Formats: sequence, structure tokens, C-alpha cells
Amino acid sequence: MTGPARHVVSAGAGEHASALVAVRDRFADWMFGQALPFWADVGCDGTADDPACLGAQEYLTLAGQPARPPFKRVRVQARQLFVFSWAALRGWPQAAARADCLYRFLLRAHRPDGGWARLLTRDGAVLDPTADLYDLAFVVFALAWYARIQGPSGQAAELARGTLGWIGRSMALPDGGFYNSLPDDGQPRQQNPHMHLFEAVLALHRTTGDDADLALAHELYTLFHTRFQDPVTGALGEYFGPGWQPAGGERGEWTEPGHHFEWVWLLQAYTAQSGVPTHEQAGRLYRFARAHGLEPVTALVRDGVSRTGTVLKRSARLWAQGEGLRGVLNHPAPDAIPLATAMATNLLDRYLTGCPAGTWIDQLDDHADPAVERIPTSSLYHIVTAYDALDMAARAVDDRV
Repeated sequence: MTGPARHVVSAGAGEHASALVAVRDRFADWMFGQALPFWADVGCDGTADDPACLGAQEYLTLAGQPARPPFKRVRVQARQLFVFSWAALRGWPQAAARADCLYRFLLRAHRPDGGWARLLTRDGAVLDPTADLYDLAFVVFALAWYARIQGPSGQAAELARGTLGWIGRSMALPDGGFYNSLPDDGQPRQQNPHMHLFEAVLALHRTTGDDADLALAHELYTLFHTRFQDPVTGALGEYFGPGWQPAGGERGEWTEPGHHFEWVWLLQAYTAQSGVPTHEQAGRLYRFARAHGLEPVTALVRDGVSRTGTVLKRSARLWAQGEGLRGVLNHPAPDAIPLATAMATNLLDRYLTGCPAGTWIDQLDDHADPAVERIPTSSLYHIVTAYDALDMAARAVDDRV
């Protein structure tokens, strides 16, 4: 992943450094002592002899038991392949075996034409062959990470490149960007799948070191810079019509602070890997999200605000807290360390407690009370990436002091 260390250290590592390190230590205990063992066991689907032969559970009940719906989203399988690839690279003992099984299960979604299905049955048959850009982005992302175990010249890296090629040939729009899905769903264009495709391309380039693997990132950055980011407010639009103009009505006004923070660290990574300066754009995103997207007392990241900063939805999803933490750790703000510490503490004390060990509460309501009906497997991707950024920052400030 990308390293936030220089921003955090430059923001001042003195009296707040020990608090950042302490919350990282708590997070590490939860990650390696509770979460990974749980999701390598209960969170996998299969047999006693091969616990992950049927991939990952789609979601769990609030009691922490597999719900076993009659479908599995490909994005969830891909996210869990990333999780266990990351854990294997960190040396966690069972991770490589789980990643291997998840990889084999994910391959069942690979279509003969080079695309990937959107939904599988529980045992891996294709349930919905639709090519969904969001899912495809996570397939590429997961393959890029698994290739760090398999080797950058192996099948996973080639599949990632082949998938990007298929997207370019089959899903490209004439005025830039890509369809949400094929067949076309007729819905407004969305920035979110493009953001995750940008993330996936950066991950593949980081795996291979081949500048050719960075080519699509340049196109996606141009789309962000010219279409996604509001030229007046600096806000990040979510929904767009033809020509990438803001969608009409409420959708055109809707923005998500979590995605603002997500683009902050993505732009930092893109600059580090490409040399293209993005500090101005990242700064505008950060200032907008900080001013309008954070609850001032709790530092919880709100779910939705308008392009002008009006709060539209005060509830707080877990994923937005993780992306908020990563964004803060990748931006040179004077209060980066205390704010990051508060955000990490929110994750531990508000989302990762009051539920079965190793699991989470996925959303808090307007009053910061739990508002959930299930435990979605997909959230572990956000938790792992947030922990990884926190760990790198804590290592940097610990070395400094």
C-alpha cells in the first residue's frame, strides 16, 4: 500500500506519538488475534477438509454465524482474496492457504470472453453474468495483490492485465470513463467504480513496476480532475449524466465525505508512483471533507453532504471511518496525529466492540447508535487498509521519537 509516514511525521510526532502507537497496538491485537482467525474459519465457506473451497461467506448474522444467502457477490470474494493476500505478505500463518482457495473460487466467475460475472451461487456457479465495473475493479485489485504472492509474471498478473484490456475494449464510453455495467443499467454514471478502478491500476503497477500498467491511471486521473471534482467547491460528485455533467435532482447534489478522504490518499499514491503533482486537488478534497464531513465532537465521518456542504445524512458507515483515517494519514495537516488517533479509536471503540469477537458494527445512526441487521464480509477490506495505513504511520513516528 502507500506510505503516509512522511506526512504524519512532518505534522509533528512529539506528545501525540505515543497515543498513535498505542491505538495501533490495540488495533494489531484485534486484527491478528481476533479478526483474521475468525474470518479464516467462520468467514470461509467449504468443508472441514477444505474450509475455503467455496470462497468467503457473503455476510453473517448479528450473532456471528454464516447467513448463507443463495448468492455470492464477486466483489466480496475479491475483497477477501485481497485480505488474505495482504495477511500472507504480513506473515500470518494461515493466510496463504486461504488466499489460494479464494483465488481458485474467484476464477469460477471468469467468463470465456474475458469479463467476469457479478454473482455466483453458493457453490460457485454463475448466477448473474453481468459485467459490473465496481466488481471488475475489485477483481483487478485482488489479482494485483495475489500476484505479490504468486509472482508478477504469474497467471494472476496476466489476468489483471487481461481484465483491464477487456474493460477498455468492451465498456469504454465515447467521452471518457466506462459504463456502470454491461448490459447497460441505464442509471446515472458513477464516480465510485472509477475510483476503485484507479485504486486497482495503482495496485497492479506497484506489483509489477511496469509503467505500461499505469497507463489507465492517467486517464482516470484526468476524468477525476476534469469531471468528478467540482470546480467551484472542490467537492467530489457521485452521480453524473451524459457528458459527465452532474446528474439532475438530489443525486447530482449528493457527495460522500468518505470518498473525498479516499481520493486524498489515492492521489498521494498516484503522485508517488507517477510523479504527476496532485497536491492542489487533494488539498481541496481534504478541506471540503474536513469542514463538512466530520462531526465536530466525535470526529465521525458523515455518510452524505451536498456539493455546498449541507449535511444530508448524519449517520456514519464503518467504511467511511477507515477511509477518513487513511486520508488524514496521507495529508500534511498540523493535527494529523491527534485526529488520526481519534478516528482509529472510533473504529475500535464504536465499531469493533459490542459484537462477536473479530467482527464489526457496520453503521451508526444519527445518534451514533448501532443501526445494523447483519455483519457484511465486505467491510474487512476497509478495516485492513485502515489498519495498514495506521501501522505504517505508527512505525514512522515511533522511529522518529
